[in-house]
Amino acid sequence: MKFPRLFLLSLLIAAFAAPLSAQPAKTPVVKAVETARVAYINRAALGADGTGIKQLVKAIQSLELEFSIRQSELSLLNEKLRTLSAELNKLSTAPVANAKAMEAKQAEGLRLQQELESKHQQAQTAFNQRQQEVQGPVEVEIAKALRAFAKERDISMLFDAAKLGEALLDARPELDLTVDFIAAYNAKHP
Repeated sequence: MKFPRLFLLSLLIAAFAAPLSAQPAKTPVVKAVETARVAYINRAALGADGTGIKQLVKAIQSLELEFSIRQSELSLLNEKLRTLSAELNKLSTAPVANAKAMEAKQAEGLRLQQELESKHQQAQTAFNQRQQEVQGPVEVEIAKALRAFAKERDISMLFDAAKLGEALLDARPELDLTVDFIAAYNAKHP
């Protein structure tokens, strides 16, 4: 009696296992990849005087003009500090060192250095804030125009060569669309 049961059980197992082993192996699905068009621009050239985007150049020039007084003031303080340092060196190499004069020059130099650092930090903060206010809207408009420019030319990937730096090992010059973009942008935004 055991023999027929074993025989039936083995037939049942074979019947269920046969369809599983008879199935063909699944082949992996390979996704078709479209050909990508790649180009690059150099955003650093967009602000170049004379050849860049006119709106951006004007924004940069207005910032430079606005902060020229502060820059001159910082340069003047820096020059005073250098002069004071030279005077201090002269006093220290004199045959008869005047301790009181040296101490006064050192105190004055320390005060000037602190004033210079403070004014430099204030000027940098003010410049960054004003730059965001003046250049920010122009930069946003340029970014929108870049996307539209790439889409019009069916470009899949547009790189900024200025930000890639040493990561960009080699690129054909005909892939550089900087001049074309500047011309198109300036024509649409006189």
